[in-house]
Amino acid sequence: CWVCLVCWVCLVGVVGGEHSVPLGFIQALGERYESFGILQIDAHADLRETYERFKHSHASTFFKALNISSLKSLTQVGLRDMAPVEVNLINTDSRLHGFPDWHLRQALFDGMSWKELCDQIVETLPEYVYVSFDIDGLDPALCPNTGTPVPGGLSFNEAVFLIQRLVASGRKIIGFDLCEVAPSKDPDNEWDGNVGARVLFHLCNAMFASQKS
Repeated sequence: CWVCLVCWVCLVGVVGGEHSVPLGFIQALGERYESFGILQIDAHADLRETYERFKHSHASTFFKALNISSLKSLTQVGLRDMAPVEVNLINTDSRLHGFPDWHLRQALFDGMSWKELCDQIVETLPEYVYVSFDIDGLDPALCPNTGTPVPGGLSFNEAVFLIQRLVASGRKIIGFDLCEVAPSKDPDNEWDGNVGARVLFHLCNAMFASQKS
């Protein structure tokens, strides 16, 4: 499903669904903008050409996005579950900037601040930025029912602060997606939906604020 969020201009956020849902929207943005980047918060790189012989898998979304000629930078944050072919692509394609979760933790353990790390991340991005937020980029304690949870990940406040630093840099958020939020089998357990709704709230506000900066 998708939601159109109208502010001073028409701003669109896509709410999934699994992570292949926003690909068409990203391709449309590629036709609208001569140059843009993607900030992807995700446990997975989604850079496989195919997954289990299925070429339209959610594990292939950003491999396909790399075919968009106006996409100048793909910055992936919180990665912690990648295939060797994906690691090789990150290391060889100059448009790709990988910030695996463990590398971020090492830097924090060595005394860097989260603000310094966020500013390093943001520096890899151009003026116009699409934010792709897979909920499994967060610590799975925040999204235990998502389809492919992985130990580690960002805290809620770390993710929000990163998005705030993106806005503070003067970059424009041209769209976003929030994917992979899944409910518990217990109808009385609203935890995943609660967290997802709060992430959505911050994404909406950040996109609007970035247009005014």
